[in-house]
Amino acid sequence: MITRTKQIWEPGQTVKVGFMTLKVVAKVATPGNWLPDQYALTNDKGAFYCFIPHNGLTRVGSLAEAMIAA
Repeated sequence: MITRTKQIWEPGQTVKVGFMTLKVVAKVATPGNWLPDQYALTNDKGAFYCFIPHNGLTRVGSLAEAMIAA
């Protein structure tokens, strides 16, 4: 039986996105673009990612790029 655990999407928490385990750096509100709020994430090697639920994970070059609303 598969049990799903609830993830906490708050800065400082660790979450699983697909097969990757990432740390939430920030939540970015995206009013007006009709998409869910996006999240700036990082891995243990220092790479940054921008994640929008139901729209995908994108690797970016810096935290500043991850914080820009898509």
